[in-house]
Amino acid sequence: MTLGQIVVVNGTSGSGKSTACELFQKRQQDYWLLYGIDHFMAQTLPAQFGHHGPRAGEGIEAVPRDPADPQGPLRWRFAPPAMAAFSAMHEWMAATARQGVNVIFDHLLMSDPPILQDLVRRTEGLPVLLITLKPPFDVLERRVAERAMTKRMPTDLLGEDAVRKIVDRLTRLRPWFFDEVYRNPVSDLVIDTSIHAPEEVCTQIEARLAAGPGTAFDELRASL
Repeated sequence: MTLGQIVVVNGTSGSGKSTACELFQKRQQDYWLLYGIDHFMAQTLPAQFGHHGPRAGEGIEAVPRDPADPQGPLRWRFAPPAMAAFSAMHEWMAATARQGVNVIFDHLLMSDPPILQDLVRRTEGLPVLLITLKPPFDVLERRVAERAMTKRMPTDLLGEDAVRKIVDRLTRLRPWFFDEVYRNPVSDLVIDTSIHAPEEVCTQIEARLAAGPGTAFDELRASL
């Protein structure tokens, strides 16, 4: 059976990765599955173990980057169940490709915790194209600040001030997300979405797919 193509679109919140992936799927004439980190975090992982939940220490926890500054910037720390859940998601991506089905996936490819390393290892032998969407940090800050909080807030877990807690936590996480998600310099294509609209992003991804197999994961596999 012919292997399916995996396209991984990496970028922080506000980079436009979800919009680009949804538009890419709509534009294709062949069969593409769509999944992503927002689906996974909001609808797959149990909320009580997420970084806004009361049992975050057993899942994904937001902790101070500097233990001496508990009110300062935050970073993520994964407990074993969280890493296992991400590994299961990566196995699903790999299994999809082995069934001959294409999948485009928007992701947060951190190296610590080792999300990138895990995905690279689990997709060995499969065709993967790694796309990085990277607008400047100030653009990301403005986009996120202007974004409406339209998702249902877990007030049952966080109380009536859930919005304030979530906004505060995400604001304190954002510098670490930018540093960590973009720490890896290897990619098949890097696009600045402050100057390229979603349609242009999709056109560039399609052109890179037509140009031949991705090599970024093979390069990473040799170095990680």
